[in-house]
Amino acid sequence: MTEKKYLYCYKMTHDTGFAPNPFHGVLTLATCKPTIRRCADIGTWISGWAGVKVYTTEDRKKYVDRNDQKLIYLARITDKMSIADYWNQYPLKRPHCTNGVYDMGDNIYEPIGSDAFEQHENGGGHNLNNMSHDLSGRSVLICNEFYYFGVENAISIHLDNPFVVPRCKKLPLDDDRAKSIIAQVVTKYKPGIIT
Repeated sequence: MTEKKYLYCYKMTHDTGFAPNPFHGVLTLATCKPTIRRCADIGTWISGWAGVKVYTTEDRKKYVDRNDQKLIYLARITDKMSIADYWNQYPLKRPHCTNGVYDMGDNIYEPIGSDAFEQHENGGGHNLNNMSHDLSGRSVLICNEFYYFGVENAISIHLDNPFVVPRCKKLPLDDDRAKSIIAQVVTKYKPGIIT
């Protein structure tokens, strides 16, 4: 019996390049959204949609005001791994410091023993208060096929049977809305960061 695949849809309140992280040729979701990271399977799609306000810096000084639903990114999960394996296999995704400023590397949890982790300094604003929430996702989602527009270039999606994206919703891939959302992106754009 094959597992049912879905398109997860959720509203984003932050678009800083941290979660999701579209850099180094692969989009990853290693922090935040623990339920999606725990439950989503390889072959499932994820879509991040603009909320009314989407902060583009962690200090909440800059945001884009959106009064409509626009798609920030769409990605297909091609691999799923433990947080410990992610630390070892994706060193480029670790946060790097330049002149005292950390980039948006999302590989911030270094395994230090059996089910124990050390959280590294990062540019995503995650601190020890976020650690249990992040680690409760148990997995990191790896997306080699992704379409990342960012909030500044987010696109409108037209549906015959529209829906309001709630905090999180999953649509079966055979749902007409899911098929339409995916088709409108993959037939028009090349994968990667789209500017």
